[in-house]
Amino acid sequence: MLVILLAAVVFLFLAIGAAVFVICGIVPPLRRFGLSAALWCAAWGPCMVAWILFGGLALVASGFAMQAAHKGNLNLPSLPKDISVGYVIAGVLAAVFVASVLAWLHQMVIHRMTFALFQIYAGVISAGVGSVWGWSLGLWLASEGGVPHRVLLWCFGMVLLCAGFGYGGYRWARQLRGSAPTEFGLVTREEFDGTA
Repeated sequence: MLVILLAAVVFLFLAIGAAVFVICGIVPPLRRFGLSAALWCAAWGPCMVAWILFGGLALVASGFAMQAAHKGNLNLPSLPKDISVGYVIAGVLAAVFVASVLAWLHQMVIHRMTFALFQIYAGVISAGVGSVWGWSLGLWLASEGGVPHRVLLWCFGMVLLCAGFGYGGYRWARQLRGSAPTEFGLVTREEFDGTA
């Protein structure tokens, strides 16, 4: 049951990232931030899973320590009742930090790719966003009892969404990356623009 809960948490943040990607794709000034913004949202999933697992392990360790203290007549101090608020704040701040560092590194890396490599990258990542929408479609179809041929519709929708998003990411990759960096290191300006 815990594995399903953790998978649901990761999928929730993947779905939020997919929605952010679509919103950034619709609004032209935000297109260049679409990939990094989606990554920022998606990075929260693993952070929250780690946060949940760490909190659970801390509770179990605290229980064992208290049990050992009662057996050994040790007087361990009890944790303050407000520690849960601090734990939540620390978890959110850690997730913000990790997601922000990942998004910043992502921006640095995609600005050092050749245009051809970035086109492939944008197509693959966009197809992954399409697969998140396809899984959302599958979950919706599974919850609807009266839809005939649900599995066939889901498979068709999954292929259509992955192919459509992948083609869109490949085709409009230039708009997903934004302007060229001011200092060129690994690639020349022509390689960055795809004119070489």
